Amino acid sequence: MKIKSIKDTIHGYIRIEEPFWKIIDTAEFQRLKWVEQTSYRVLYPSARHDRFIHSIGVYHLGQKAITGFIKNCNHDDSEVIKKFRNSFLLGCILHDLGHAPFSHTCEDLFNYQEKITNPSCSLNALLFESYKNSSNDVIFERFKKDYTYILNSTDGICKAPSEHEVMSAVLTIKNFHKFKSFFEEDAFLDLDLAIRSILGCVYAVAAGDEQEQKQISGIKNCLIRLLNSSTVDVDKLDYIARDTQMSGYDNIVLDNERLLDSTCIVINNDGIYLPAFKKSALSIINNVILAKNSQAQWIVNHPIVLYDAYLLRRAIGISVKNIYDKQFTDSENISSFDLLLKTIFSYGALSKDGICVDNNEIKLLSDIELLNWMKQNINNPCVSEYFSRDERKSPIWKSNEEFLFHLNSDKDKAKEISDFIAPLITYLNNIEDLYLSKEISSTLNEKIATEEIDGKDELIKIVDSLTSYADADGNVGFEYVILPAKNSFFTKINAKNINIRFGDNEKEYTSYENIRDNTFELTSKTYEFFYLYSNKKIDVKHFLNYLYSKAHASSYIRA
Repeated sequence: MKIKSIKDTIHGYIRIEEPFWKIIDTAEFQRLKWVEQTSYRVLYPSARHDRFIHSIGVYHLGQKAITGFIKNCNHDDSEVIKKFRNSFLLGCILHDLGHAPFSHTCEDLFNYQEKITNPSCSLNALLFESYKNSSNDVIFERFKKDYTYILNSTDGICKAPSEHEVMSAVLTIKNFHKFKSFFEEDAFLDLDLAIRSILGCVYAVAAGDEQEQKQISGIKNCLIRLLNSSTVDVDKLDYIARDTQMSGYDNIVLDNERLLDSTCIVINNDGIYLPAFKKSALSIINNVILAKNSQAQWIVNHPIVLYDAYLLRRAIGISVKNIYDKQFTDSENISSFDLLLKTIFSYGALSKDGICVDNNEIKLLSDIELLNWMKQNINNPCVSEYFSRDERKSPIWKSNEEFLFHLNSDKDKAKEISDFIAPLITYLNNIEDLYLSKEISSTLNEKIATEEIDGKDELIKIVDSLTSYADADGNVGFEYVILPAKNSFFTKINAKNINIRFGDNEKEYTSYENIRDNTFELTSKTYEFFYLYSNKKIDVKHFLNYLYSKAHASSYIRA
């Protein structure tokens, strides 16, 4: 088999087998060169990397993971793993094929104002329709049953997929015959395993199942969790390392080589196969969790990153509507803007064939089109603010720690302020406009007064409290953006489901949670945290004391 090698900044030389570099050469995959990997460049300007190289990196780590997996298993299990190798690697290379422009900032636009946990939502309906037409009834019905289960699973092992994962699965299904043609005629490819790996959708296995079914489904589940899980997987390992190095953020360095060389199987008392790591990887697993936490706290939830994403979303909405809204008319059940977004953020727009909107063709939708639409609307204040750093509002406080410091570390005061502001954040989120100023407060309060919602009087008081604020010098008329944030950074990596094998016996294992220390719970979640951004500099202590006085008076009234 022919091999191509590329030099990667993160992993060094990556060897790509012929069928996979032919997949990389397709227009659908090349689109990922123009989809930003992160929203971090506003904070770390060097973080200029994309979903294209991340996907290749995940494929590379998938190769290493499955090589270690085969080496550390008994002969019978390793033969089954070899059979499914290409199917697993197909999932690795295609796991982000359906990512939206600007990645996570826009991905929910694929399922706009619908919950992915609803099996009947439009995106899940597209997935079911696509797969049913490409599979036999038995395989499809089993998939549908397992997938429907994970959508609302609370077992801590499975999780509902992200919108981009569902769209990636759809694109994989619709292009599967083309991708399969790149492999030798007799090559075995399991589409079901590939899309389940992308979605994190494991096979249901019961203690009473036949041993052969336990083995095959169990090994498949191990492979699925090596790509997409609530534990340690090759997707996380690549983006933690890549985002860290490309941004320049001084995070913990991960020894992925040693970690993936230790992948293995353990078997519980019911004979169920589970993925695991050998004890030699303990220190690296510890570092993965710490690195993930650090990235979440200091980059993903940084107020500047959150605000940039807010501006981008708002600017895209304004620009798309201004350019294309004239083609769409309101209907009883869906607004023209909803219909517009469902048309543009769709499988058709991501495909090479494309769609036609207002006599304009949209193909292989990426960041480029959205930036172009926004530039055509740069006279809009919000769009202008996105492109002009000097026009941006600034966070009044930049961390939970600073917020607490200016309240003399009094968490009760912090909770009272947060509880006071929370209803307004919820309301503004629901109307998708987190902007507040003196000029619009009257209109907003009139809107609140006419709606059938609980606590309208309280909401009006919160709006008035913010828009009536005068600083120590008597200045008024501040403009705000309010964004919800996190004050707890419990890792998304579930230590309970990371299995560590001690020795050669597949039953000699324990969960990482049983042997870890308590260093991962960085902050206790005692209140809902938020950021406030202002158009003018505000003294933090003066402002928070003002907010506390309003919150305390409001609490007294409610009591």
